[in-house]
Amino acid sequence: MHLEDNFYTISKASEIIGVKTHVLRFWEKKIKLAKPYKHFNGRRYYSSLDIKNLQLIKKLLYDEGFTIKGAINFINNENKKNNKSEIINIKISAIKNFISEGNNLLKKHIE
Repeated sequence: MHLEDNFYTISKASEIIGVKTHVLRFWEKKIKLAKPYKHFNGRRYYSSLDIKNLQLIKKLLYDEGFTIKGAINFINNENKKNNKSEIINIKISAIKNFISEGNNLLKKHIE
């Protein structure tokens, strides 16, 4: 889809997402999920992550029928779930490393 390090002007972002530029500015203020880089000349540059988040917002509002407040709550709840999953995955990874190190120590002592 889009490379992670790409940046898009507001007109290109609105074209990709399929909404008018004023809608993006409104979502930027109300939902605060997209935080485009603002150049000293005032131009906005949206990252690929901003584009992804804005596409999610559009889906929730236009396709799923969420209100703005409902979309914000949904996104916040999903972020909490993702953070918990991330923490669990980090702990699982640490346990796997611990077991692997233990196995290596046992192999050294057995040989």
